[in-house]
Amino acid sequence: MDMQERKYKIKETFNNAAEGYDKPALRFFSAAAEHLADSMRFAGNEYVLDVATGTGSVALACAQRLGAGHVTAIDLSDGMLAQAKAKAQKQQLSNLDFLCMDIEASNFTADSFDAACCGFGIFFLPDMEAGFKTIAKLVKPGGAIGISSFTGALMEPLSQKFIERILVYGITMPALSWKRLDSVEKIHTLYQSAGLERLHTQTYQVGYHLAGFEEWWDILWYSGFRGLLNQLSSSDLARFRQAHQEEIELLVEAQGIWLNIEILISVGYKPV
Repeated sequence: MDMQERKYKIKETFNNAAEGYDKPALRFFSAAAEHLADSMRFAGNEYVLDVATGTGSVALACAQRLGAGHVTAIDLSDGMLAQAKAKAQKQQLSNLDFLCMDIEASNFTADSFDAACCGFGIFFLPDMEAGFKTIAKLVKPGGAIGISSFTGALMEPLSQKFIERILVYGITMPALSWKRLDSVEKIHTLYQSAGLERLHTQTYQVGYHLAGFEEWWDILWYSGFRGLLNQLSSSDLARFRQAHQEEIELLVEAQGIWLNIEILISVGYKPV
């Protein structure tokens, strides 16, 4: 699969997932966005670029902290952007705009922004280092670049049970994108490749107990996992869901089903 095919598949997957991306089961996105926006330590007047904004969780969190600033949020998925725009309107935030754009084909000029951020999106870039360097070039000297990523144990053991179950149906499991950036060491390498300095990474646990299997299914259906499920026939999908529900319900505790979401929030700076 070449770069354009990969980008098209990403866009298609997230367009399909857009309508349910903000369901309660996926509330870790908003929690992580708050941590990332706080870590940027805005003065309040910055012009900020948010890359791979999705439904706008990070962009909205940043906009709330920028009384005299502005957020430009971009994404490949017009479906996700439609949800983001609706959320901004509902929150009556006007200091941001949303553009359907590929960061690697943008027409922004160098040093256009005071800061840039990306929530759980850098690892989807086909050429991660090149894409990250492109983002860094758009930030003024001294500006912050912040990202969020997941640690290696994301959603375990639920995610592993999902993978084992779907392999039974002959689905080819692609490399898990988020594992490209699941450690402090990998993040440091990425930041160093772009010539950034003063990197600080903090780990946060933003997991919670799911009420039951239906919430876990929401996560599968309205996230990147959807692309795998879409490869099943309707009859196989029904069989998969039934078998998977039975194994997941064995994990129910008094408080529900624990969803482990440990995240890494990293902020580095462009040299002056």
